[in-house]
Amino acid sequence: MARPWTACRWRKETRRIDRETYYDWPATWQMVRELQPDACLFSDAGPDVRWVGNERGIAGETCWATLNAKDFVPGRADQARLNRGDRPGANWVPAECDVSIRPGWFYHASEDTKVRTAQNLVDIYYGSVGRGASLLLNLPPDRRGQINESDQRSLHEFRRILDNTFANDLARGARISASNARGDGDRRFLPQHVIDNRRDSYWASDDKVLTPELVLEFKHEITFNVVRLREYLPLGQRVEAFAVDVWRDGRWTEFGTGTSIGSCRLLREQPATTSKLRLRILKAAACPAISEFGLFAEPN
Repeated sequence: MARPWTACRWRKETRRIDRETYYDWPATWQMVRELQPDACLFSDAGPDVRWVGNERGIAGETCWATLNAKDFVPGRADQARLNRGDRPGANWVPAECDVSIRPGWFYHASEDTKVRTAQNLVDIYYGSVGRGASLLLNLPPDRRGQINESDQRSLHEFRRILDNTFANDLARGARISASNARGDGDRRFLPQHVIDNRRDSYWASDDKVLTPELVLEFKHEITFNVVRLREYLPLGQRVEAFAVDVWRDGRWTEFGTGTSIGSCRLLREQPATTSKLRLRILKAAACPAISEFGLFAEPN
């Protein structure tokens, strides 16, 4: 049995540990790079993916994929900055939103009736993936080593809602025009690229045109409530504010607004019926490069 003074000394030594240097995370990261070069490393500091700052699965309404990673170490979190990222930021460290399908991270039979509903999971999807982050949904196995039936039911319905929402892009077939296209009509940057279902093509404006507009016109009226925007990420996050308008009663009416776009930005509003839509880039750090402008309708 340890003497009391020995235990006290151990506690004092423990308090002296500098968590920023004691665990030598750079050496650990280097080992992972050598053994599993395609692995993505996650922590408050990345280096590949960062914690979003909460365990509710929600990214910031403004969420940059960039971070000044030197300001962070694993286990020391500035939750507000992790939630929104840094602008400007020296490192590309996208946010990952972690959340459990249950009240806690492990299985308890008493929580079988407290599993998140499919609709709640959909809301989390719009608040994570829909803000340019990734979603890490915890699914704890039960005492059989299986995903419990209660969890399965929510997951299947969650998948059904997403499939039915995004199966039909209503923007396909629209006639598209832009206030400006890079290179005076250079085919690499035409506005039609935003509806060609390709992530490697995009519409861009000339260098000095930072607030261009894009208009989609339809032969018949469409009804939608979700807008999906994507930037061409090899060129980084350029857009800092945007708005989407619908044509109603002979004039433009604002449907929704946002800030950062990144890999995926979902605007989810009340259903709107229109024959014409407009995307307005309100602020950008460089000429916008938009890879997708999609329109969808959630199932009733």
